[in-house]
Amino acid sequence: MVPPEIPARRGGWSCWTVGLLSCLGAVALVIAGLAILFIYVARRPEFKQAMSAGVQMAQCQQNMLDVYQAIERYRQRNSGQYPKGLNELAPRYLAEAGKLKCPADLTDKPVSYRYFKPTKDSPETAPLLQCDHHKMMNQSVPIIVLKNGQVLSTGGRWQETERDTTPVPSGQSGR
Repeated sequence: MVPPEIPARRGGWSCWTVGLLSCLGAVALVIAGLAILFIYVARRPEFKQAMSAGVQMAQCQQNMLDVYQAIERYRQRNSGQYPKGLNELAPRYLAEAGKLKCPADLTDKPVSYRYFKPTKDSPETAPLLQCDHHKMMNQSVPIIVLKNGQVLSTGGRWQETERDTTPVPSGQSGR
């Protein structure tokens, strides 16, 4: 017995081609939907406000690290003593006096940051500078620079500075 002949295909697409085109069409629709969603969200005032707050917080952290470095330069030139106030840093140790002001601070005060002058027995994890001018989702988000140069912000996350520093528990020597 001879098997029946398979009829020859007359034009048309194979099922693989149809399946591939269907998948590509679905992916294109998903990408178009995500693009429309992104454009909609990016135009919302809440999104713009959150982005602006994030940029201000990053600039504030950079300002505070610059102030911290100016304090360290002050200490190097003054036998390890800390300045009595942040106003003593500009212009000799801090080139731009504007770095003493947080971008989110709308007052006319020349210095925005709270300064906690350390004592001789202050631990390395004692706060040195603090900024209270940032709000995110109607909650205050303080930014704190510790005596050892670490920045604490946004819900307790540690961010390292250029120096290799680690938090030291109270009662232990940090250096």
